[in-house]
Amino acid sequence: MFKKTAVALSTLMVLSGCQMTGSGVSAICTPDMAVPLATAQVESKSSDDRKVIVLPVDISFEDSADKKLKAVMRNELESQISKTGSKLVDRKIANKLKDEIKLAEQSGRYNTKGVPIADYAIITEIIGSELSKSHEEAHTATNILTGDEYLVPASCSYNVDVTAVVKVVTLPEMSLVKRIELDGDHSLKTDTRDSRCPISAASYAGLASKAATESVDYNTELQHLLAPTAPVIEVRQCKTGTMAKVGIGSEKNIQPNDKIEFATLIKNVEGEIETFPIGEGTVVDVPRNGIRSKYSWVGISEEMSLKLHKGDAATVVPKECSMWSLTEFECGLKKAMK
Repeated sequence: MFKKTAVALSTLMVLSGCQMTGSGVSAICTPDMAVPLATAQVESKSSDDRKVIVLPVDISFEDSADKKLKAVMRNELESQISKTGSKLVDRKIANKLKDEIKLAEQSGRYNTKGVPIADYAIITEIIGSELSKSHEEAHTATNILTGDEYLVPASCSYNVDVTAVVKVVTLPEMSLVKRIELDGDHSLKTDTRDSRCPISAASYAGLASKAATESVDYNTELQHLLAPTAPVIEVRQCKTGTMAKVGIGSEKNIQPNDKIEFATLIKNVEGEIETFPIGEGTVVDVPRNGIRSKYSWVGISEEMSLKLHKGDAATVVPKECSMWSLTEFECGLKKAMK
């Protein structure tokens, strides 16, 4: 049901002939409207400079579909990381360095000479792939619309639940950044009178692979952790609004009305970089000038503009799947049920 305020606002927009856009910004301020900005103590790096190595996936138990499970999960992890704008280290190198990095994880230090191979290493272990099945005898049911009875044939239902643990560690320090638990499941139903519900190795492998895919695709923790990030370049203010120019553009698939989080990076007395959130803005919906290949404009509040520095971090907020979307219904429903 529409709220009265939303209807009133839409009516006002039509009557005034003015189209509201992201954060109310309808046009980009001209260059002479730039606001003087102090430079951040620690300038944010672009995620274009961030390198990630995805190690071959391990599995902690014997399974007929182990090779397929490991391959599918690694492919999905690499796909998710590529979407964040990070650079993936070549697989051949990752395969070669797997044992070396895993040993370094246990010792707490990766000894490397020269330039580090990557900023982050992704270490993954599949810890479970559980198959469950059940049989249902043939029975009659009633159509709730017509009241007619119909026959439901005997059937077997199969479900595979795949679980895994992903550890994101820094290189060469081997500091644990985040431990992510993955969980995905996929189901299949077939008509059969065989109450034993046999399943072929190929069918099981197919179910397990789809479950492994969902475990990665439906988990947004990795996306949030490695979301596209770039420095604040400029702030402008004029009658159309207050806006910040950030170094993330269409090359990173930025879309109008995407959410952007801003933060200041400060080095403490121990030399560690601490992150302090400033606020959030919305990518403007202004044709041609709002989003370019290397940058985009983000509508922000005037209050936030007073807190921003040149070089502060601007990070894309990954979209969550929604049960109200036909293409995302299953993902959204599972999230709602958690």
